[in-house]
Amino acid sequence: MVALCLVTLLGIGALFLSMSTGYAEQTFALLFGEPLAVSSADILPTAILGAACVAVVVLMYRSLLLSSVAPELAAAQGVGPVRIELMFLLAVGAVTTMALPVVGALLVFSLMIGPPAAARFLTNRPGAALALSAALALVTVWVSIVAAFASNWPIGFFVGGLAVFWYVAGRLGALHRLRSAGRAAVPGVNGMRGRVAV
Repeated sequence: MVALCLVTLLGIGALFLSMSTGYAEQTFALLFGEPLAVSSADILPTAILGAACVAVVVLMYRSLLLSSVAPELAAAQGVGPVRIELMFLLAVGAVTTMALPVVGALLVFSLMIGPPAAARFLTNRPGAALALSAALALVTVWVSIVAAFASNWPIGFFVGGLAVFWYVAGRLGALHRLRSAGRAAVPGVNGMRGRVAV
């Protein structure tokens, strides 16, 4: 349902954009991102809003983790899942609003989904995955800004490409760890190979 709504809204936006006879700079920046669209006056409110979102996630980290992993146990311990999910959705909405002018509406979810998905494959610890996801997202944004400035290509292209790269790298790393763990779990295989080779 969400994907259908997103596709419908993107189609309507493309229709309105095609009806325009001139180059709509603001519309292009909203859809595809424009790093220079953020003025110096917007930096302080963005930083305050970002710090508030981080503070909200840190304060409700344990409750959010418990309600995500074991909702029945969270309800038994008195953690209201509706309140936790509402606070988390508000934080996600605020982060989306902050990233929209730079990344663009089409690829803001690539930035918010690619690095966390890669972090999930690279580590099993929730705290480490959270820190790794934030680090990958920061690297994605800064590398994309530099690459867009150097090549004069849209920043959204680099954000999407790096998000896919992180995901593929994390997936390959997870597969490599599974194969290594599978070989270690069968101790006779290496010895058998040694005897066969001799």
